[in-house]
Amino acid sequence: MKRTFNFGKIDYYNTGRKINAVEVSVELKEEKDGKPVFSASGDVWNIKHTDIVCGGQCLDDPSIVKHLKGNKTFEEILDLWHKYHLNDTHAGTYEQEMCIKENEEERNLIEKRLKEEKKDKYISHYEVSCELLKKHNLYEVEVDGKPYKYGHSWLYWDIPSEDLLRIKKLLVS
Repeated sequence: MKRTFNFGKIDYYNTGRKINAVEVSVELKEEKDGKPVFSASGDVWNIKHTDIVCGGQCLDDPSIVKHLKGNKTFEEILDLWHKYHLNDTHAGTYEQEMCIKENEEERNLIEKRLKEEKKDKYISHYEVSCELLKKHNLYEVEVDGKPYKYGHSWLYWDIPSEDLLRIKKLLVS
């Protein structure tokens, strides 16, 4: 199931002129084993509608949110996007990813330490996340009765039935 929503034109560049059309595509498809996978992406078009000026995973772009705030359909899509976009491609379990999200200050300290140790300006998000998870004894956890190390495959996160109904309602209404 796929649907594209047209949200009219916005003043994307904040020039005082609403010249940029906004479209958001929402899709619910089935994985190989029949589980639902949700995705959503946006396009903000130039004045001639010949090319996009912003596209892809941009639904939370401040200029888009500013202009579409209060639009119930857009806000519904944005909420679902934040929670479930590509729910079949998670590097970690819910517990692992929440640990990373909730310990940003600690992550920053680990990143700083790793940069100093390696004398390297670039340290990957993955490397820092692994260090953080090891510190919290969450780097290797059990998934489906087997040991799972963070980032060693894509994990599927279920969409709760009430939110699956919200997605389906958007796609058919």
